Amino acid sequence: MSKQNKDSLSNSKKLNKDLFFDSLTSLIPQIVSFIDPENFTIKYINKVEKGFDIESVIGKSIFDFISPEFTETYKEKIQEVLVTQNPATLDVAFISFHLPEGIGWYHTTISIVNGVDNEIDSLMILSEDISSSKRLELENSNKSERLKAIINNTSDIICSIDSDYNLIEFNSIFEAIVLNGFGVNLEPGMAILQYIDPNRHDHLTSIYERVYKGETCYDIESYNTISMNTAYFETSFHPIYDVNRIISGISIFSKNITERIKTENKIISALKEKEVLLSEIHHRIKNNLAMVSSMLQLQEMNIESEEAKGALQLSRKRIKTTALIHELLYKNETFHDIRLNDFLLELFGLLKTNESIQLVLLGEEISFKLNTALPLGLMLNEIMLNSFKHSYKDAIQGRTEIKTSIVDGVMTIEYCDCQGNFPISVDFANSNTTGLTLIHTFAEQLNGSIQLTSNEPPKYLIQIPLNESS
Repeated sequence: MSKQNKDSLSNSKKLNKDLFFDSLTSLIPQIVSFIDPENFTIKYINKVEKGFDIESVIGKSIFDFISPEFTETYKEKIQEVLVTQNPATLDVAFISFHLPEGIGWYHTTISIVNGVDNEIDSLMILSEDISSSKRLELENSNKSERLKAIINNTSDIICSIDSDYNLIEFNSIFEAIVLNGFGVNLEPGMAILQYIDPNRHDHLTSIYERVYKGETCYDIESYNTISMNTAYFETSFHPIYDVNRIISGISIFSKNITERIKTENKIISALKEKEVLLSEIHHRIKNNLAMVSSMLQLQEMNIESEEAKGALQLSRKRIKTTALIHELLYKNETFHDIRLNDFLLELFGLLKTNESIQLVLLGEEISFKLNTALPLGLMLNEIMLNSFKHSYKDAIQGRTEIKTSIVDGVMTIEYCDCQGNFPISVDFANSNTTGLTLIHTFAEQLNGSIQLTSNEPPKYLIQIPLNESS
């Protein structure tokens, strides 16, 4: 075969190889390029992105197309391949004309291509477009960083634990509280019960077990710190579900309420002191009124006038009624409210002249405060005095019924002497007797009303509007 024919055959084989390689690289999605190992110019590339063409790319430096912040990293990776002659991979950002950010991400593999003399002829770079997955990865990373910034900028504790009650994640405030309060450096995987008083383990594990059954739990917890102080936390526990809706952990949100608890304890202590003082005040008022009553009794013993004695007796009974109200207040646990039925029973027992006379209480149990108790008690005192003075004057036995109710904020008291009569000649609404005058005066003071609804037997209808301060 002639030399000309041999050269022609050699060129034909080379052409066939180039055509075969071009056909092969055109079928794969990756970008295949060969660069000069000395000046890093592009010798061959099978395809380019939109905005570029192959003719303008050939002969250019590979670094002309790499995002500037990745240039040095890319150079270092190429040098690593040239020295070790082993392939290397990295994710790198390339300049892009068709993507919104102007950057396209590629997973690249750099390897050596040797020539016929086994010397390095080129560097082959296989680039796979990972722009979509990289954008998603960056978005997730940014979301994660934003979420981390949020949970680390709160003053509340946020953490999560797995099914073995080991820490998965926690925020910086939790880390600082545990370090300062308990001397423990938190790390992922650490048992959350490690720094907690063993006496509380059963309580907490019972909560964790409930959460793993799908329940959300709330608790106020107290812990003794290394400084021997007690710290209080208001905590909520929530189940964490995986993609299959299986509970894989517990998220814990906890607020330090130590200062709030201290303030509440101070208020409770102050209230207790106030209640003790109020009890002492009511007790002393009751004793002072008893002293005044005794003085009137002494004066009564030295007076011969029956009319004057009667006046002093009535005065003493009114004083005793007032003292009774203060006595009920200091005996009461709250020192604020008086139960009407308790007062009626005590007052009736104080005033009745015959043990055979009975008091029957019907209806609702009603409580009211001092500003209502005093005028109402004195008004009922006058009504009962009338009962014993007139209805039961010579009675061997008797019965008084008192029925109470509240409708639309109005207290109604229906008072009935089951025997006797109220004189028809006496105008109940306009009489100027001391007792009736006091009854109407106290009714007006209470913004209420009192009516005589029956003369025989005597029946009274008392209506008093109640409000929050009554």
